Amino acid sequence: MFSCVPRSLKCCTNALGSKRALPYVQTQLSEIVAPSTSLCRTYHEVTGNIICPNMVRGIDHLRDPRLNKGLAFTLEERQALGIHGLLAAKFKSQEEQLDICRISIDRYEDNLNKYLYLIELQDRNEKLFFRLLSENVEKYLPIVYTPTVGLACQRFGLIYRRPRGLFITINDKGHIFNILKNWPEPDVRAIVFTDGERILGLGDLGAYGMGIPVGKLSLYTALAGIKPHQCLPITLDVGTDNQDLLEDPLYIGLRQRRVRGKEYDEFIDEFMEACVQRYGQNTLLQFEDFALINAGRLLQKYRNKYCTFNDDIQGTASVAVAGLMAAVRVTKRKLGENIYLFLGAGSASNGIANLIVAAMMSEGLTERQARERVYMFDVDGLLSTRREGGVPEHAKAFGKDIEPEKDFEACVAKIKPSCLIGCSTVGGAFTPNVLKQMAKNIERPVIFALSNPTSKAECTAQDAYDHTEGRCIFASGSPFPPVQYNGKEYLTGQGNNSYIFPGIALGVIATATHHIPETMFLTAARTLANYVSEADLALGRIYPSLAEVKDVSLAIAIEVAKMAYDEGLASVYPEPKDITKHIENQMYNYNYESSMPVVWDWKPEEKFNVRPIQPVPKNI
Repeated sequence: MFSCVPRSLKCCTNALGSKRALPYVQTQLSEIVAPSTSLCRTYHEVTGNIICPNMVRGIDHLRDPRLNKGLAFTLEERQALGIHGLLAAKFKSQEEQLDICRISIDRYEDNLNKYLYLIELQDRNEKLFFRLLSENVEKYLPIVYTPTVGLACQRFGLIYRRPRGLFITINDKGHIFNILKNWPEPDVRAIVFTDGERILGLGDLGAYGMGIPVGKLSLYTALAGIKPHQCLPITLDVGTDNQDLLEDPLYIGLRQRRVRGKEYDEFIDEFMEACVQRYGQNTLLQFEDFALINAGRLLQKYRNKYCTFNDDIQGTASVAVAGLMAAVRVTKRKLGENIYLFLGAGSASNGIANLIVAAMMSEGLTERQARERVYMFDVDGLLSTRREGGVPEHAKAFGKDIEPEKDFEACVAKIKPSCLIGCSTVGGAFTPNVLKQMAKNIERPVIFALSNPTSKAECTAQDAYDHTEGRCIFASGSPFPPVQYNGKEYLTGQGNNSYIFPGIALGVIATATHHIPETMFLTAARTLANYVSEADLALGRIYPSLAEVKDVSLAIAIEVAKMAYDEGLASVYPEPKDITKHIENQMYNYNYESSMPVVWDWKPEEKFNVRPIQPVPKNI
């Protein structure tokens, strides 16, 4: 696929090199687009898996991150591709390049600088970036995603270098399909999009929120092998209510207040319709970091119409429930034998609570019995039907007919929860007294401080152990250093959504699933919980090591694919005889491949007595 230069200007290398042709081309280009705003290139752009070597100029192999191998190009490749002399004489394998990358990134002390190094690596050598990330998940996941991605979003106007994905603004309403057509890749299978209103625990970052879909889709590839050309990050820019950003000279988005109401809803409707019109009904559309006012209602509106899910609601729920399932092996208490208290009653809390209810019902409880075991506490106190203002509409299923209470510590003492789950984005909300009360409530309290980034966590891992006499089972949304308690070291679990959404996406894409039911996330949770070993539990963590997340993603994808066929949700037919092999065949290859054209021999021609050429008769 070529760049967006008109067909009349797509000329061969020789023509572009001509002294007479070049000024003409430059003049024509300047009349089409202003040089300062054009993203067009006059050379070949690789599209997905489609690479025709004789259509790619030599230097394009170095300019295009999908083709570039740096010094790993062999002598034969350098000579055949026309890049001999453009590279230093030394040949370096991909493994040697990986070592250089590790050394280079370790020289940076600041995590934001490490983030920038990795992003720039992705810009110049795609396979090297994804292999580095996929083989060093524990080390680099906190850099390309939480918590460093939060800082990157806050500084996005400063670090923004080149386009990666699409910015679609409210001013483009009525023309969204036209913008999607501008994306040069036709084989998009997954779109992660945000409107930037609730970025992690940082709030409204507007267009700066683009760092989140970019980071998520990097993990699609690094952790689940989804091909990068199949992924498209999008920011829906409807303005921002963040006054600091509106006054920020570096801000790159629309400098206006957020559009809401009917105009906003029509904009989202048009976006969803345009995506399936452009890429097909089975395109995976992942909502990311939408605020409470929109997240739940948009999920309910679209979940039965599109192949869609909300990672903050359903991905968070799945990974949290997986942790609770794994904790059962330590506490010896069934899920239905716990009392759950949530700090925060937003979309994440409701997502987790609803999936916990589904899990308890699978143990034999009725829906009413399961919901009776779940309590929530928000900014106005315990969710009680007797409190002034009642229970918010989005959380009515978990309101209780009990006395109102605005003191969280008093609630922990009165309700006596065995599981305390924080989704409040209030750093330090699980105070020493709250933690000590949890230790009084039950022998092995479960404490989840899930808010991101680290500064917003309800408590640290060390605090949780220190104030529960080392008896707690702890998990957090962002990573914490190992805990030292009573001479023993504990490696606490990180309830990171990256255990869930890459595997879900891989299974859905591989089977062209057209809808994603809630039970699919319960299946993913069980698969993840089953992956936790006894050795993990002995170390204090209820999730497997992040080093195993690629294996976890494949396991989840396989179970999701099986479920898709069992429930008639898949549209890849005939059903593969070997689901595992089918999925693995579609996964990204992180290793360098030959840049030479594929050549093959023909079988020898058959022998025939060929007549000699006869002169053409003169009368013809």
